[in-house]
Amino acid sequence: MKTTYIRAFIALSLAGALTACDENSWNNHLDGFEEMENEAIPNVQTLSYTLTAADYATIASNSTNVALAGEEGAAALKALGTLKHFTQDAPASKYVPALLGSSSFPYFTLTNGSAIKVSCMVAQNEPAEYVSAQSFQEFTITPDMYRDEVWGGEDYINAFAPSNTPAQNIPALLLDYVDANDGLNCIVKYEMATQEPVFGGGGEAPAVPVEIFTESFTESLGDFTVENPVLPEALSFVWTWGGANYGAKASAFKDNISYATESWLISPAIDLSVYTEPVLAFEHVVNKFPDLAFAKANCTLWARVDGTNTWEQVIIPEYSTNDSWSFVPSGDIDLSAYEGKTIQLGFKYVSEDGKSGTWEVKNLTLTGIESSKKVQARSTVYVPTETLNAVYTYVDNAWKPASQAVALNPADYTAMGQSYANLSAAEPYLSTYLKANYPYAAAGAIKYVYWLKYASGATTYQCSQYTLGEDGSWKLDDFVVEDTYQFVKNDGVWKYSPNVNISLPAGRNQELSTLYYQTIVDWVFENICKPLGDTSIKSGLYYVSSYGNNEYYSGASAYQGNVDLRPGSAQAQYPAEYASMSDDEIVELEKNRFFYETLPAALEIIHADAKPADGVPVVYTINFGVYDGSKTTYYDAVYEVAAPGKFTPVSCSWWENGTGK
Repeated sequence: MKTTYIRAFIALSLAGALTACDENSWNNHLDGFEEMENEAIPNVQTLSYTLTAADYATIASNSTNVALAGEEGAAALKALGTLKHFTQDAPASKYVPALLGSSSFPYFTLTNGSAIKVSCMVAQNEPAEYVSAQSFQEFTITPDMYRDEVWGGEDYINAFAPSNTPAQNIPALLLDYVDANDGLNCIVKYEMATQEPVFGGGGEAPAVPVEIFTESFTESLGDFTVENPVLPEALSFVWTWGGANYGAKASAFKDNISYATESWLISPAIDLSVYTEPVLAFEHVVNKFPDLAFAKANCTLWARVDGTNTWEQVIIPEYSTNDSWSFVPSGDIDLSAYEGKTIQLGFKYVSEDGKSGTWEVKNLTLTGIESSKKVQARSTVYVPTETLNAVYTYVDNAWKPASQAVALNPADYTAMGQSYANLSAAEPYLSTYLKANYPYAAAGAIKYVYWLKYASGATTYQCSQYTLGEDGSWKLDDFVVEDTYQFVKNDGVWKYSPNVNISLPAGRNQELSTLYYQTIVDWVFENICKPLGDTSIKSGLYYVSSYGNNEYYSGASAYQGNVDLRPGSAQAQYPAEYASMSDDEIVELEKNRFFYETLPAALEIIHADAKPADGVPVVYTINFGVYDGSKTTYYDAVYEVAAPGKFTPVSCSWWENGTGK
């Protein structure tokens, strides 16, 4: 339920009305107007805002928050930026104000008296073990570690083996390279040989190519240079970024017209001086628009030694000519002729008048073998290996395999049918994975699963808790819910303030007032009139009038937008209740019913989502108008949220002592 606040709006409206009375309203020669010229224009608003994924990262890295967290809260604050939700150790009430006060925040110009209700993701009732599992590190065992520390001799492989296992080596490596203060859990990435290596007679192992240069073209044109020697006047560009997953695109086609052009997309200098057997590969597609009778453009790949002006055509790739825009791989393109040199690559696009297509390229990768590795390979044995992940935890000053935690391996993502080693959501994958891999687990067993999540163009590790139910199925324990926190700006500073002020202006057709008072009328009919035998809210038999929009049980009038405390009207509506009572007795009875019974009932209906805040009283103050037959007077009723959706009366200003007791 979105809460509407109008007190500030009314104040500003009245101020505007009072300053527009006559032609002298803006006479800056009058006393006091000179000082007002330099005052900031008030911008008081009450708004709602939902944190974005980027906001969580901003909050976690904000210098004010980093200082506020100190060493003790640093890990929890850092985790906030990754997990995209607040926790008990990193609460929204503590860290959101720095975002609201930042000049980059969209509503930075709001002035004192403004309020923002911030919706965000919050973890609730998290077990201590789950909270601990959220603080983790990542560690990859490198070839140098395999050579020098795992095998320790001239004969080695870049992996563990059945005779030299991960369990024998990983704990010591973690002690040497990983600081346990940065997280008690560590995801270790390593290579495991699928067979035992045989040293001494295996000959030279094949060297493994490494990546020299890569460009995906799925975010921009990167470092590539666009050169258009012949650019049609009708076009502002030829090569451009085609958008995510579409690559770099060349086309001399615009407004159903194709133009003659020659255009290049040229890479930065690529140093091949320490590599042998360089191989280039990319994906591309050419479309010829057969429905427009356009011919295929001339698209070719070239290379030149950096610093020269001579381009050499490397290959004319076979490309697709369909209309489905599906990319095809170029295949391996041998660039060994350029070994030891620094080169540039160029994609050349040529089209003619009336004959133009579109050429798109992406996922360009140049690999080669490091020259130094060829010498080292003579003391290495080649065996097939598999990339695996393991989770270790720091206990009693030592790193040990985590008994309840597991990290998905690359092969697991493949088995799940994923093209890449990541998931967009935990389900329906992880529960199936656990059932297949832990068939003998007992009901109530808990597993913490580390998995790579892809979202907003980035891949990050997530930790999800699963519990095995009595029915044999693994269920995700989701401790994260959306919650809303209110922040108020006073003295130029944003502070958490769960208190709510609601103004109900008296008068007809006041939307907010009508909502609250009609809710009271409906409650009186359902809970008071019906037990007396009433069957229609417009019967007029008991406390509710025949109009169905006002009642004299407590005086609420949705029609007039006020509390009607005229004793005569109450007597006329329901004489059986009030005929024998004095005017003062009637008024006092209705006041007690309104404050202690009907208004809190309406609040519990309209604000069912209200709840207490840890360590901070949550107070609702309702300003309302009372009509006594001659004038309307405003009062404040104060309630404290005692439990979710439950309001306890505190005081009302129409009694001198606040309670009438």
